Amino acid sequence: MKPLQQKCLLLATLITIIILPLVGGYIVWNELPPGFSILATTEMPRPEFNLPIFLSLSLMFIAIFSFLLFPHAFGFKRSHASNEITQKLAINEASIPVWFWLGGVISFSCWLIMWGQFSVLGSALYYTFVPLWWGFILFLDGILFKRNQGISFISKHPKTLIISAITSIFGWYYFEYLNFFVLQNWYYPDLNLISTPFTYVWSALTFSTIWPSLFIWYNLLKTMPKIANKYQAGPVIDLSLKMKVIAGIVGCVICISTSIWYDIFFWMVWLGPLIVVSTVLSLLKINTPFSSIKTGDWSSCLLMGLATLFNGFFWEMWNFWSSPNNPNYWKYNLPYIQELLVFEMPILGFSGYIFFGSVCWVVFILLGNLFNFSTNIDFVKGFDENRD
Repeated sequence: MKPLQQKCLLLATLITIIILPLVGGYIVWNELPPGFSILATTEMPRPEFNLPIFLSLSLMFIAIFSFLLFPHAFGFKRSHASNEITQKLAINEASIPVWFWLGGVISFSCWLIMWGQFSVLGSALYYTFVPLWWGFILFLDGILFKRNQGISFISKHPKTLIISAITSIFGWYYFEYLNFFVLQNWYYPDLNLISTPFTYVWSALTFSTIWPSLFIWYNLLKTMPKIANKYQAGPVIDLSLKMKVIAGIVGCVICISTSIWYDIFFWMVWLGPLIVVSTVLSLLKINTPFSSIKTGDWSSCLLMGLATLFNGFFWEMWNFWSSPNNPNYWKYNLPYIQELLVFEMPILGFSGYIFFGSVCWVVFILLGNLFNFSTNIDFVKGFDENRD
């Protein structure tokens, strides 16, 4: 396929994942969803907790985490990350960079201020969440620098870091758009602390931290042999052209269905775009987190899932005690499962993080191939292992 044709198909894919939820929305409401805006600020009426549905979705939750924790039970060969490899990595570690300390101080200070709710600081309390997260990104990148022989986003790939932050803004605003079509799985009750339109600018700065933090976490996990090699020898799945086309159609159906039956398919809000974009990229022979599954290597998609889960713990923890002085404080409002909260998140909701990271990644790849920027985020060399 010629470059221009490829770009047209990528653009068409981007337009498709924007339009399909609208199609479902107009089937249900004949207009935009109730309360449609830029960011959700109010709690919409949702079905109450339902034990049979909760238990049914719990089985899926257990299956997902069993797959991650015990991959050998699902056909993966056991990994033997040797002490020799670990010791070699330790010998080759670089010194701790200055931005590790700088980021740690910034992040910890903002954490203390945000949770301390010091009234003497007045409205300055509203502006701690962004520096907290960018400080944390500096901190994480410093760890990556040390563990990866001086190679990190800041030291060697600052352009990728900046581009990931920019795409993160547009990517997350797209997810905010999707949120309205499932009647607001999450909302921001304190958003009015900052007057519009600056509230959207500040929110954009908050959203700029999502992709960078996930990509750094992903690389950090790749510096840990026991985790990095855990999913390298699994079941081989190589879809035929026919199956890829069917997968793409299924993804389109999901994009529409989540808008029509939002109280049933609210948990699939990430899956439709993930399947559609991944399928198109695969048809164009563009690498995705799922490309290596055809050789039995599941590392990319599963390590990104774990990276997002680990990062999600900090998202939820820092968010929990940030109200009422964080305009970007969020709450969840999920039908049928809004119980057993871990911080503000219903416990079953954590399974969504496993897929969310891959959605971010494939959107990044799509935009990179559309606008001609590098989408390589793998900056850690793999480890050769002997497996039984």
